[in-house]
Amino acid sequence: MIRILDRYIAKRFLLALMATIVSFTVIVFVVDFVERGWRLTQRYDVPLHVMAIYYANYLPFYVILAFPVAMLVSTLFAIGALAKNRELDVMKASGQSLYRIAAPILIAAFVISVGIMFFGEFVLTKTERRKDEIKSTLIEKKPQVSKLTRHDIKVPGRDGWIIIGDSYDVTEGIALGVRVHRILNNKIVKTFTAQKMIYSDSGWVLIDGSGQEFVGPREDISTEFVKFDTLWAPFLSQTRAMLAELPIPPRQINFLDLLRRIRQEKELGLEVFKDQVELYLKITFPFASFILVLIGAPLAANPRRSGPSVGFGISIIISFIFFVLIRIGQSLGNAGMLPPLLAASLGDIVFLLVGAVLMYKARK
Repeated sequence: MIRILDRYIAKRFLLALMATIVSFTVIVFVVDFVERGWRLTQRYDVPLHVMAIYYANYLPFYVILAFPVAMLVSTLFAIGALAKNRELDVMKASGQSLYRIAAPILIAAFVISVGIMFFGEFVLTKTERRKDEIKSTLIEKKPQVSKLTRHDIKVPGRDGWIIIGDSYDVTEGIALGVRVHRILNNKIVKTFTAQKMIYSDSGWVLIDGSGQEFVGPREDISTEFVKFDTLWAPFLSQTRAMLAELPIPPRQINFLDLLRRIRQEKELGLEVFKDQVELYLKITFPFASFILVLIGAPLAANPRRSGPSVGFGISIIISFIFFVLIRIGQSLGNAGMLPPLLAASLGDIVFLLVGAVLMYKARK
């Protein structure tokens, strides 16, 4: 009997979730296309099939963005319908608590949250990069990266070696104003400076420069100082493609690669607040879907707040507050005013506490 009840409740929730996800995605898509997409089409004279490919790669972002709101709306609709039809009262009269009634929805929400996290890791990162490439090359018709010169390059490699340069000619494979450091335990142990660095068949070659190796607590104490006209640098694992690559936004990098980049940036002494916040958001944002279900279940269990229009209105208000908290936490974290983990978790923490209180006070 209980298993039948679980399937019944889970089915109502999942059907409502599917309908809500589709509806919200279509609404956001239409609004974005009318506001921005159509303007791009007219401004750059873009064929409709190119815009279709562009928005197809935009779709995963819309879906992930819609999930927290959709989960809350679906919970309010599913449990609210049970409360409105007095089915919830019958379940409670048979000895089922609200916790037990909501269990299949909470389990489904947790599994879906984990799925969203992996979807973001393995799908969203690729489609976001592809979307930006389409916008740059096919819509705005900008030249390919291979025809550009990169400036202020910072490219880490294996064994702590990092290349820093003033500029890099992508076509010729020539970097100017080059500093090559080896950093171990947050300390520069070896460095080379060169007027120029070129790529040959055997690897990178430094031209017209000098090198030092440091020992002791002070970096100005060196055991070796050399000057050279040319120096073959087989210790550099960076490729031409790595130097040519434009800076990648955190959303387009998976968790492990972003974590690796943060460690390398720390070794360079760069600020990493923004990347750290984005790193933690890859985990905290997907689980917002589960947390909002904790809020929706006790709210929907009250039949006076279970009508479709009331439920939808409550969902919009709660979702608006949640996204505002996320943006506030993100801004404070990016500025270094909050620890990155706390900044990324601000919305989750506030709503988790609210959800726990509502579940505790709800009529069992």
